[in-house]
Amino acid sequence: MVATGKFRSKPWQHVLDEARQLVDSGVKELNLIAEDTNQYGMDRKNGNSLAELMAELGKLEGLHWMRILYAYPSYFSDALIDEIASNPKVCKYIDIPLQHISNLTLLGMNRPPQLHTVTLLQKLRERIPDLALRTTFIAGFPGETEEQHQELLQFCRDFKFERMGAFAYSEEDGTPAGSFPDQVPEDVRQARRDALISQQQDISQSFAESLVGREVDVLVEGYNEDDFLVGRTQWDAPDVDPIVFLTPSTNPNIPSLESGQMRRCLITGTSLFDLEAQPVS
Repeated sequence: MVATGKFRSKPWQHVLDEARQLVDSGVKELNLIAEDTNQYGMDRKNGNSLAELMAELGKLEGLHWMRILYAYPSYFSDALIDEIASNPKVCKYIDIPLQHISNLTLLGMNRPPQLHTVTLLQKLRERIPDLALRTTFIAGFPGETEEQHQELLQFCRDFKFERMGAFAYSEEDGTPAGSFPDQVPEDVRQARRDALISQQQDISQSFAESLVGREVDVLVEGYNEDDFLVGRTQWDAPDVDPIVFLTPSTNPNIPSLESGQMRRCLITGTSLFDLEAQPVS
């Protein structure tokens, strides 16, 4: 059985104390993540909101970035959007799991309707410059028709999410959807997932190519398993997104790259979805 309960926000001071300890230890980036991150504080009377939390975290000396992961589309306030747009330490990156875009499928998932989601996404794009959006979709949810699948594919082509993952629906014991009629055959679920991923590969590659020639901040992470020096931009969450392959500058006056640094780099090329860069300062 799946156990559920009310959201409970971690106490305000506990979050600030933990963040301060991490930054004091040398951490450059904080990832803010919860079951639904943008509900933070809503369960507490006179509770501080996620926007207020980010504003306070932004005062931490030594912190370079903070990133919002797993924020559902239901609770985006104007104050939160303004904080993401205006706070220089907030990565212009939001992980917002949408799951689908067809109204009938969204109804079965108990998700907000299409109009709400599209309106929010357009507002985020308009009000947050340089925003990269990550989302996830589920292929083959019970009752999903081929027409609804094609609607989702077209939506992704039109909106062009910078980062996107897709999963084939799988039944979970104790969930309402597991007992829904019109279960989609497993091979159809997998094929629809593959179609979403294949289409997204072209979109992600185009986004990477659009960054070539730009100077951006890169967090140097160290050497990967293939002994390449790598890092991440503000548009790349750890472990799930592409990386930046770093090469030393030919200018002897530019310091060597070291793990843990935040360095200004020129994007010189791409390797499919990953970037190639050199430090410029």
